Amino acid sequence: MKKCVNVGCIGIWLDEIVPCLKDTETGEIKETVVFRIESRSFLKKFSEKNGWGINWIKIPKEVEVFALALKENNEIQGLVGVRNDVDARAAYIHWACTAPHNNKDLAKVQKYVGIGGHLFAIAADRSFALGYDGFIYGFALNKKILNHYIEALGATYLGVLHPYQFAVKTEASRKLLEVYTYEWN
Repeated sequence: MKKCVNVGCIGIWLDEIVPCLKDTETGEIKETVVFRIESRSFLKKFSEKNGWGINWIKIPKEVEVFALALKENNEIQGLVGVRNDVDARAAYIHWACTAPHNNKDLAKVQKYVGIGGHLFAIAADRSFALGYDGFIYGFALNKKILNHYIEALGATYLGVLHPYQFAVKTEASRKLLEVYTYEWN
């Protein structure tokens, strides 16, 4: 994981495809908001030690960090780091993770599902905003995750810069944005 802080890699699983987040206990759909975390010092509380995958404060400064939160109370449910890759004309997903209570490997029961797809949709949204027609890419953590992204997102295997490099092209990004709904704050 330490190598992933600098280079970036993604190991988030896309569980359910739902327009907003779904409460696993009640089945209730929860509306979401997205906001950019402007203060680097705010990232200190999101660490590997407390279940956030990596120490977010240590990611490169050129990576923008976006939070997916519940609309009703701004409680953060996931984070995604996106870098504007001018040379590749794409949004590069540096890292993405769910809140510890939504991580099926950490929590006995996930509180909400749908976070993974939302985080990819945020990256796709950034790509369109940057003028890259939804083109996003990243490095999957392993072959199993790579194959999952190919199947669940319609991603394409690239393998040029990293053995598990993938891309999500315009049409697949549009489909993500048709499914996932959130407001920008």
